[in-house]
Amino acid sequence: MTGDPTPDASETDAEVSRRPTAGAAELGTDIDRETAVRGVGAVALLAVAVETTLSILANVPFDPVVASPPVRTAAGVLAVGAVVAALVTLAVVDERATVRVGSLFAAVFGVLPLVAPATILPALVAVVGGSALVLAGTLGVPAEWTYRGVRRRAIAGGFVAALAVTLVGVTGLVEGLRSAGAFVTLAAVAAVGTQAEGSRVAAVAGLLALFAVVAAGAVSPFVVGSTLLVAFAVTGVPHLLAALAVAGAVAAAVAGLRRGAYGLAVGAVLVLLAGVPATFPRALTLLLGATLVLLDVPGARTEVAG
Repeated sequence: MTGDPTPDASETDAEVSRRPTAGAAELGTDIDRETAVRGVGAVALLAVAVETTLSILANVPFDPVVASPPVRTAAGVLAVGAVVAALVTLAVVDERATVRVGSLFAAVFGVLPLVAPATILPALVAVVGGSALVLAGTLGVPAEWTYRGVRRRAIAGGFVAALAVTLVGVTGLVEGLRSAGAFVTLAAVAAVGTQAEGSRVAAVAGLLALFAVVAAGAVSPFVVGSTLLVAFAVTGVPHLLAALAVAGAVAAAVAGLRRGAYGLAVGAVLVLLAGVPATFPRALTLLLGATLVLLDVPGARTEVAG
């Protein structure tokens, strides 16, 4: 098999917010910063994966494995702490003002409702507004418009819309938006699969994931539905859309691993595990995953032949 093609240099989304010319030392510093963000993102992924696994195991229809309440509580606290730590790290190491301010606002205000329920509305504004700042700052201002640049901005807009619609619905500001928020969220996660463009192996992996979820839904619709609800807060949407979201995330994760773009791989799994941002911890996890998916890592574009 021939190696998967890499994006052409002329199609790379050049951004004014990034320094157009950088020496070797400065480029190395940029890579170190982004490596730090990817590292704490991987730790957050591990913590979120443990929490999600405990939720799934506790709700299987046969021989459920129920962890003790202290264990589940500890897993939840560790997951939230790891995600917040990753966002704070992003605020500390990134030089772009929009990214720093947005990630810090989202991280700080996003956890306040857990200890002070009266702060729900300020937290909603901070998380949605902060997410918009982070993702806009991550993408930067294009020197010229390209297909890949437009695509990445559409994905970012989808995640911001998912956060806004879902949080507005679950906080009671507007009734009846829970299903709409789930639809927008899953559509945005599915769109992440476009980041795997050009990778045949990633496309095959995504298709296999799609067929697996569709088959599981056909054989045991109750089990799949309850798992989507309990572990991923997905409700009111067709199982096919959930399958497309799984396929998109899997394809992007595989493509990221093959290219050495580990931020893309970690971010793709995070947005999948975050599920619908019906709670603030889920919203912060979705933001972190989306940021890693869209973070452009210099030098991480080489595909592995095979």
